[in-house]
Amino acid sequence: MNGGFVTSLDRLVSAAGGLTLERDCPLSRLTSIGTGGVARLLVKAEKVNALCELVKILEPPFFIMGSGTNLLLSDRPFEGTVVRLGGALGRIRQAGEVLSAGAAASLGRLVHRAIEQDFAGFEELSGVPGSVGGAAAMNAGAHSVALGDLVEKLVMVDLSGARRVFSHSELTPGYRSSLAPVPGVITSLSFRRGVKRGNPLVQRRRARQLSEGRKLKHPWRARTFGSTFKNPPGMIAARLIDQAGLKGTVIGGARVSPVHANFIENHNGAASLDILELIKLVRDRVRRESGVTLEPEVRLVGFTAGELGELASCAVNVIEKKTTERLKT
Repeated sequence: MNGGFVTSLDRLVSAAGGLTLERDCPLSRLTSIGTGGVARLLVKAEKVNALCELVKILEPPFFIMGSGTNLLLSDRPFEGTVVRLGGALGRIRQAGEVLSAGAAASLGRLVHRAIEQDFAGFEELSGVPGSVGGAAAMNAGAHSVALGDLVEKLVMVDLSGARRVFSHSELTPGYRSSLAPVPGVITSLSFRRGVKRGNPLVQRRRARQLSEGRKLKHPWRARTFGSTFKNPPGMIAARLIDQAGLKGTVIGGARVSPVHANFIENHNGAASLDILELIKLVRDRVRRESGVTLEPEVRLVGFTAGELGELASCAVNVIEKKTTERLKT
């Protein structure tokens, strides 16, 4: 790591309000699956202006970390910078017909607030884990509703450190891919209450129904990252995995959940490589049994090409160089 960059970062943290720096941070405590190595530098940004200044001086490699769901980090040290958001970037505000949420806010808080204020559609996202920014980075969704369907405006900081604003028509909503048209750090989303308003009583009932269903069907007491694989078009990944007889399959401390086949559990002190090998085994077995190649929904960070094998194309989240081109997702 460039010593000049570290010195510049120390100066910026000291001079600018809204930035904190932690050295040699164990990332396993920040991921929902409970694995991950040590980050040499972890910077928490709590204000947009401070984030802009940080991005201007950031040197690759670095990656943006949300709440730690849908993320599998290598257990080896990350010799770069991890950026997280917090503080003012976790606020949810309403002004008239517009509801705005900072990227560090939990998606659950946003869903609750939106339902209470008659914003239609949010009840379908009830129980989806993660932060607002993380949900935008993968266009999280459930029950045929995706976050990108509801967003009116996305605000972000691009890799030059400039603040950018994109309207709904400028976003790039795909299945489990980022809404942002350019690489950078998503800082907030805005939503407009439509002509067709929600009914809070009906929405709350639906949200409770979905949340209770998730608790019955998902291993919510276990350490997981949420769904492991994307659903192939017209198919359900969990069903394909179950039909391949993989429920309960164990590698090291990692286990395919006996409750829901599309969840992998850190069952007994799993290493990240245990989990990665189990993901690869499930993928290979399903392809052999059904002819369908499952694509991971989980982001893979810090693994070597040899460790990843066929999954190398999925590990695109660490920014190795600054570019204005859109990153693959």
